[in-house]
Amino acid sequence: MTGPVNFGRVGQWKKRRSILLQSMHIDRGQLKNQAKEKLHKHWGEAILVGFLPIAIMFIVVIVTIIGAMAVVNTQPDNIKALQSSGTLMTQTLFSSSVGGGTNLTDLIVILLAGVMGASTSIGFLTLWRREPRQLNPLLRSLIGFRPEYIGGLLVAYIVIQLIDSIPTLLGLINNPAINVINFVLLFVLLVVDIGLSQTFLVWKDLRDANKGGALTAIRISWQLMAGFKWQYFVMKLSFLGWWILTFLLLFIPYFWLYPYQSMTYVGFYDALKSRKPELFA
Repeated sequence: MTGPVNFGRVGQWKKRRSILLQSMHIDRGQLKNQAKEKLHKHWGEAILVGFLPIAIMFIVVIVTIIGAMAVVNTQPDNIKALQSSGTLMTQTLFSSSVGGGTNLTDLIVILLAGVMGASTSIGFLTLWRREPRQLNPLLRSLIGFRPEYIGGLLVAYIVIQLIDSIPTLLGLINNPAINVINFVLLFVLLVVDIGLSQTFLVWKDLRDANKGGALTAIRISWQLMAGFKWQYFVMKLSFLGWWILTFLLLFIPYFWLYPYQSMTYVGFYDALKSRKPELFA
């Protein structure tokens, strides 16, 4: 015979569970509204913050295409391997190596583009926080190139790129078993990339507090995203419609979409940080 149910304890358990679920949920709609509010009367500044990465990525794409065409023209047998190259860094290294030597200029451009993207993310984080309140937009986008940030950003970017290149390197081995492993790895790396997505923003806050290094930032990003990977993935998917519209309108809305999306992402990071402050203690 069972004893009487303690409704007081059940109520407390439900309350604790409700609080836990709330702490593990970040309202996507609220974040987007906050991003719009913070961009209100600052659209011009935000567009300029995002202008440099657009220009540099355009250069990177041109450099990558030229390198790929050189490989196709000189060694047609390497077309398939080049097409399977996952990251811009891997494509550049591969096309340079099969083409007869490492093109240092190409590699520098790729690294510059990667650090520029990371620097711009940090720039949008400072815009979200308004710290400093007044700063030239182009200088804000270049904030990651300051001496205190640049070294760690480079290390973190290279480490993440090397992780992303694992399927590409395995793909060079012509073995059916490796191909199956490679297919599984693509899904694993999607999860890993989401887990490491906050690395550059974490690095900025660590350096400001004089704590830890680039590898610490990678570790904290992974811990920070624990329990939030799916929400982050859904948030990124929520911009898909805007991207389709941007494509149909010849990328003209991109100058509006990029700041809006970037501000939403850094807002997500600040929300994460407020939920796990112990990681930065």
